[in-house]
Amino acid sequence: MNLEQRDSGGAKWGENVKSFLKGRSFPGTIKLSRKDRKPISSSQAGSADAADSEHALPKSRSPSQESLGVSTSSQDVSDSGHLTSPSNPVSTPKGSAATPPPASPSAPSSPVRPSAYRSMSDTRVKKFDKLLGEQVVDLDMLRELAWSGTPSDLRPLCWQLLLGYLPPNRDRREQILARKRREYRDMVPEYYDIANGDRSEEEMGALRQVIVDVPRTAPGVAFFHEAPVQKCLERVLYIWGIRHPASGYVQGINDLVTPFLAALLSQHFDGPMESWDIETLSEESMYAVEADAYWMLCKLLDGIQDHYTNAQPGIQRTVFKLKELVRRIDEPICQHMEAEGLEFLQFSFRWVNCLLLREIPFQLGLRLWDTYLAEGPRMKEFLIYGLAAFLLTWDKELKQMDFQEMVLFLQKLPTAEWDEKDIEMVLSRAYMLRASFNDAQSHLQS
Repeated sequence: MNLEQRDSGGAKWGENVKSFLKGRSFPGTIKLSRKDRKPISSSQAGSADAADSEHALPKSRSPSQESLGVSTSSQDVSDSGHLTSPSNPVSTPKGSAATPPPASPSAPSSPVRPSAYRSMSDTRVKKFDKLLGEQVVDLDMLRELAWSGTPSDLRPLCWQLLLGYLPPNRDRREQILARKRREYRDMVPEYYDIANGDRSEEEMGALRQVIVDVPRTAPGVAFFHEAPVQKCLERVLYIWGIRHPASGYVQGINDLVTPFLAALLSQHFDGPMESWDIETLSEESMYAVEADAYWMLCKLLDGIQDHYTNAQPGIQRTVFKLKELVRRIDEPICQHMEAEGLEFLQFSFRWVNCLLLREIPFQLGLRLWDTYLAEGPRMKEFLIYGLAAFLLTWDKELKQMDFQEMVLFLQKLPTAEWDEKDIEMVLSRAYMLRASFNDAQSHLQS
């Protein structure tokens, strides 16, 4: 494909996007622009947050293009057909499984400024409060609202409802919580607090693997390396593995517990995670958090357990579909990778295994999971589009690199300075990609 053909294809894609947007409603705000990124002041960010909140509409209404923040100008789509934003240019910049590559040092634990979070705007918080205050929560409305991010103090309840761990009817929640926490507490002496001599060879192997992996969990977040937190992780992971023999514990599952622990513990501590002192939490409260995290992990993995069964076929299928999708969106990048001998599995295995948690700052991982959980049963499908949008953030840079440069770059992506607007740009593009390819899913057929 020559340059003229590519530019023509990009322009045509841009026209298709505008046509698709007409009269459509989708979560979040998608902004298309050719302008270069410029720093956004806190006052500008506040104004943007307020504007986004004002345009949040009920599911039954279909906003106009202007209300979604989408310009009708044809110049809002770049010549190459990529979505760009004034605040998020494309160019700026973790079983019987192979051990994932070392964690990317580019994903530190430094907190993102809460004031910059659109999901925490007063208008959105009021909508969440009203919805969650109902006797029976409308889960469809909650999914629509949570897709664009949940306020941190409401995240535990929202996630428990979205996962189906808690029922929509508030009168039943206390009883269910008490029962599930009691069930987990009974599992600890039955499965974990036993002498090693009473464990089978397989159970000893699983325990050794968990003990090895727990210290590797969330390497950029010091809180998860506190002794009580690591013991909590050890119990949760070991018990889950023993109770799910189809897969058992597999490397990578350890990272999937961390968002749940962080969200649940935020109910007991103020300020950023760096200031949390786990020693001040009562044993009873810690057991409640641990039990809830275990059951939430169960709910999550119920939908993606084939990621962790023998030979991890779910991950292999996802990587295959990712490659075919990227080929349809941007064939030159696939051709370049193939010419250089780079296989998608070499860099995207960890992306799928840890659901991108190791590729971005941890706090943004929580925001990412708001959308994951809001997708519900469609999370596996959405993940493919999310991975494609994430990879194509750096398509121009990758096309200029050789094999070694691409491997090093993709193992240490420049996401350390990302904020919520960057991750929302990826999610918005993923949403549009899914919508654009929804009626042409040959790339999703294994």
